[in-house]
Amino acid sequence: MEILFQPARSSGLPGYLLTLVLLISPVPIFADDQVTFCFSDWPPYAEMTDGVVDGITVRIIRKAAQLIGREISFVQHEWNECLEKVKQGELDVILDASSRPTYLQGPTSFNSYVDTFWVSNKSKISSYDRLSGRRVALVTGYNYDDRLHGHLKSLDAEVVRGKDDPTILRDLDQGMVDAAVADLASTFLFTQKNNLRIHPILPPFTADRLYASFNREKVELQSNFDQAFARLIEQGFVDEVYEEFYGTTFSNFTAGE
Repeated sequence: MEILFQPARSSGLPGYLLTLVLLISPVPIFADDQVTFCFSDWPPYAEMTDGVVDGITVRIIRKAAQLIGREISFVQHEWNECLEKVKQGELDVILDASSRPTYLQGPTSFNSYVDTFWVSNKSKISSYDRLSGRRVALVTGYNYDDRLHGHLKSLDAEVVRGKDDPTILRDLDQGMVDAAVADLASTFLFTQKNNLRIHPILPPFTADRLYASFNREKVELQSNFDQAFARLIEQGFVDEVYEEFYGTTFSNFTAGE
């Protein structure tokens, strides 16, 4: 069974009324053995549409949970809230995070973030060496490669932070920044879906493997899910999911690595 939970603001009700509301409310209460996954909006890997969460990572996690017999739920927060809530143990896992010592991760990965500079179709910037003094958007809380930060610093570029990929890409489309760093493949789909007038500077700059990142107390849970992820890659399920969303397999995505 899977439960989708979207946090609401405190009602401010007196204690006895709040208890009554909870007893009759359709909003689920997390069970002790339920695994809670935190995600922020990053299509096509995780996205909320009409109250339903779906995406490449979401489907793989659902299948993995079935393999190991665990109940799961998905909670949507902004990226930094996810990081903090999983770190503090309020939630169990954050989706699609680069390697961080604060969490339990890997070794199995079924996703990568390919750091790519995107510019407006009206822009005359043709390479990421021509960003000197320009405004470049990054996502707050993302763990970018040191080489990327070093490159931006060497160009004296102004780094502008946004809450997630969709936000910085829309800012770029509206001319609020000169460039944005975002994943290559997922941004192509997002651009097509939302008719954004932007394009990538190729080749990409760097790439990072992403992982389901667990609270450090969840050692056995992380191990069980990681083994399930590896089985799903071996059995071809991950390829099937990628094929549905991208028209090509996960194996093709990683063929050059």
